[in-house]
Amino acid sequence: MNIRNYFKELFGARGREIEVGLDEYLHKLNGITSDMHGAIRAYLNQNTEEFSHLFGKINEFENRLDTLRRNIEAEIYGKRLLPDTRDDVLELLENLDKIPNRIQSTIREMTLQKIRIPEGLHSSLTELAGRNVQIVQVLIRVINAFLYRPHDVRDGVKELSHQEHEGDVIEQQVLKLIFDDASLELAEKMQLYRFGERVGSICDMAEDLGDHIMIWAIKRLL
Repeated sequence: MNIRNYFKELFGARGREIEVGLDEYLHKLNGITSDMHGAIRAYLNQNTEEFSHLFGKINEFENRLDTLRRNIEAEIYGKRLLPDTRDDVLELLENLDKIPNRIQSTIREMTLQKIRIPEGLHSSLTELAGRNVQIVQVLIRVINAFLYRPHDVRDGVKELSHQEHEGDVIEQQVLKLIFDDASLELAEKMQLYRFGERVGSICDMAEDLGDHIMIWAIKRLL
């Protein structure tokens, strides 16, 4: 079965609107994750103009992603798909949408709380944000595999697990640096601890979603 035929098996011959919407959703998901990375770097470099610009883009991306999700869901219900196919894709969208929501809320937190981040954390935090970009790009490949090449999902999920492990190592390094820094008050340490966990949570969310996709792909191949 070729790629397009498999997609048609999921959504039917009239599923073009769903396909276009999903393609745009995944493209903008990659964009919002990259902008999170850029916003964190700008914040650490005290480039307020660039940070403000990227935060604005993140808000625009998140709003557009919400609209796309609702439109895709409406198309899926309108196609009267079989319940198992419909429910798998709707659950995929519901869980996927948590990532841009988390990105937006994390960057908003930086704005509202004006978090003071010691220079000793800059390198590790930037690396952790960069790991988010990498794992979301892998997640997008896994989702495309689920939609078009279900036999390839397993390899992608293995890569997600590897990326999450690397992200977890960096996150633990960030958290250790926070509590080892004697210049920080306890309240500052707790604030930074929460922030570091939220940045690192993108990797966890991507891996968790990959595990679900693996199960859905196996169902398709039975």
